[in-house]
Amino acid sequence: MTRSAPIDSLSRLAACIAAAGFLCAAPAMAQTQLPPPAFGQADSRQDRIEELEGQLRDATAENERLQNQLTLAQREVQRLRGMVGELSSVNQSLQTAPPAPTGGGPAEITPPRQQAPAAPAPSAAQARQTGTLGTLPATQLPGEEGQAYSYARELLANGRNAEAEAAFAQFLVNFPSATTTNDARFLLAFTQLARNNYRDAAQNFIQYLRVLPQGPRAPEAQVRLGMAFAGLAKDGDNDAAELRQACSAFASLPRQYPNAPRYVRDIAVREARAANCAA
Repeated sequence: MTRSAPIDSLSRLAACIAAAGFLCAAPAMAQTQLPPPAFGQADSRQDRIEELEGQLRDATAENERLQNQLTLAQREVQRLRGMVGELSSVNQSLQTAPPAPTGGGPAEITPPRQQAPAAPAPSAAQARQTGTLGTLPATQLPGEEGQAYSYARELLANGRNAEAEAAFAQFLVNFPSATTTNDARFLLAFTQLARNNYRDAAQNFIQYLRVLPQGPRAPEAQVRLGMAFAGLAKDGDNDAAELRQACSAFASLPRQYPNAPRYVRDIAVREARAANCAA
């Protein structure tokens, strides 16, 4: 009896130790049976976030591009509206002949709702030098020259710009030395500019300025030349150089033509702003 008690005590102690070991091992076994972290799902979420950020950047860039196109379109609409008003001014001046230049200053095309001052008719020699009709109506010019010039002016006055361009061009071919040649060249260039024929308009404005650098329409011819260069600066061919030429034409107007008509100076300011020329 005395020997069995220690044995029972030892047995119970061993059983307790075994039970404790089982209890300690159970949490460890439970930890090893947990599923691994979902690393694939986290990577997928990160990829989706980066994809959305890329779409947002693309949408922002597209919005900026559309805004820029809208701004350019608004400027073009403003320019075309100005051209329509200025063409109305030319049409009005065609119905009554432009005044003769006085004191060597440029004669201006009468803007809308503004009457040109009366002036005496120039002599034939003066007409050849200035290239203006003075107060002599085109219908009173002699022979075929008068008829052809009058016809081209009537087309322009009636808004038939494409036909007017062809008529003025044909007039210059048929009558290269007429008293109205220089005036016809200016009106041809103006019509080409109104029809966005920038290259031909620029060439004819340059020709007018070469022949009559101080002619009655020289200040306006220079501004219109700048407008033609500004139009050419959008065709993707030598745009930077053409834009510089446009801005130079606008900026040099006060220096070359300090007595330029107010409406011509206003056009230069408007077009320089539209072309983003430096102030």
